[in-house]
Amino acid sequence: MSETPENKPLPQAASYFPLQEGTYDVGPGLKDFGVDLGNGTMDQQVFQIDENFSVCHQVKMEARQERLSKYYRTHMLSSGVLTSILRFIIERLTLEHPDLFQLNSQSEKNIALYCRLTDETLIFDHKLRLIRVERNDPPPIPEYHDSLDALACQIQEDLAILSQSPFGRDWLAAVHLCQANNWAAEEKIGESFQTIHDPVAGMKSNKRDAEALVNTIVNKGPFLRFAWGLTPEAELNQHPRPCLASTNKKDKKRHFDPHHPSLFLRVERQILWPFPEQHAALFTIHTYLTDCYQIRDNREQNEKLVSALNSMTKEQLVYKCLNKNRKPIVKWLSSNFTSTKSSKALKSAIHHLYRTK
Repeated sequence: MSETPENKPLPQAASYFPLQEGTYDVGPGLKDFGVDLGNGTMDQQVFQIDENFSVCHQVKMEARQERLSKYYRTHMLSSGVLTSILRFIIERLTLEHPDLFQLNSQSEKNIALYCRLTDETLIFDHKLRLIRVERNDPPPIPEYHDSLDALACQIQEDLAILSQSPFGRDWLAAVHLCQANNWAAEEKIGESFQTIHDPVAGMKSNKRDAEALVNTIVNKGPFLRFAWGLTPEAELNQHPRPCLASTNKKDKKRHFDPHHPSLFLRVERQILWPFPEQHAALFTIHTYLTDCYQIRDNREQNEKLVSALNSMTKEQLVYKCLNKNRKPIVKWLSSNFTSTKSSKALKSAIHHLYRTK
């Protein structure tokens, strides 16, 4: 378990299982931020700090060292939007984790944010532009590019900023995505919300629907939503173009081997925080990986996951890289119960699966 410099253990990671309906749904699924989902105060936090902080931090450091521009991009990001969002991040961190983040004034013009997890002090000017970083350890490679990059490296979440013009046009203005889930910051930066989500199988939104959703995100909320998928590898960074060291493993990772099963439920907790005065919104993405052996031993969750897999269309299976894996995965998930007292739901799910091509 990760610990702070004072040897105080960080809390256990929150647990989310967004498959309660037993269906695969690509709709917005917006919930009110702060709704109680059984994780206590963590459900009310925008930025969750848990036992996996050191792992997430190392993933971000390795991604940045590989090539920062592969994971961090901005496009037409106005200073007003950026300053408002930087201020929000700093305020939430000091509010939600006062034992880990301390804000001090170094002078009338400069402020300092100290993070006990990284043992770094970020020095900003009055416009929250990064001036310098004070630390005892060697600096990261490369050094922090700017304030947003520096703050993103003090938290577990990935970040994205959506901007909107007074005339309704929207675009991805910034993205810091080191724990990529098969999409690339370089490809999406500057694109509209609709264009970004066009590849999502089953999401048939026209321009009017997309604009209405963006207006909701920018002017209402804050909201919470979840996205999920299955992956054979327990890696947070699953960029569609892996680094050279892992290129040869890509095909192997996509294949589920029932004789040597390795499978994880990947859940993204996404917070959508509005900045209506700036015509913008901040997206935070916290990724959780759950070993499917745990789900396999939980009859209720097992049934929900099998049902959700069976609800997916061929296009959705291809999009989620499950087109060749669904049958062996369902068979493996179900085998823990089918040998004894298999429930009617599991029997029905398996029967349905093998009737379909």
